Amino acid sequence: MPIKKLIKSSSGQSRILEAVIAAVIIFIVFSVSLYLIRASDVRVQQERADLDRLGYNVLHTLVESGAIDETLESPAGLAQPYIGELYLKQSVQNALPPSIYFNLTIYKCTGSLTGAWFESDPHSVTNAPDGAFANALEVSSTPLTYTSKSGNIYYLVLVLTRAGGG
Repeated sequence: MPIKKLIKSSSGQSRILEAVIAAVIIFIVFSVSLYLIRASDVRVQQERADLDRLGYNVLHTLVESGAIDETLESPAGLAQPYIGELYLKQSVQNALPPSIYFNLTIYKCTGSLTGAWFESDPHSVTNAPDGAFANALEVSSTPLTYTSKSGNIYYLVLVLTRAGGG
């Protein structure tokens, strides 16, 4: 009889041990699955690369279409800067998807024997509300140096972010 009691008490202990091991395994599986779900936010890193690529494409489109020359160097653009900025803003918006905020700043470079510097009053166009870039998850800044047909050198900086990203 004592052997049967020993076996019955041992089987009860093994059942408790099985339940504890099963609970630990279930906890580990849920923890790992939560980590894998949360760590799959690679979209943010990919979004930065996509915004960089989009920025270079937009700047290339602006340069190739002549929008920079028409805005900054044409007599109409200089005589009516508001119309030139509207044209430039519209050109950038047409080249971007509607869900992208942008800020395009154009610096005119001048040179001397001591080096190059930027004009004190850069041209800037944007469609972003206040704080859009400060609250965004990812912000891309794309620079480009451009020499116009008349020989002027411009430094363009296009800052992009996705709307609703913050």
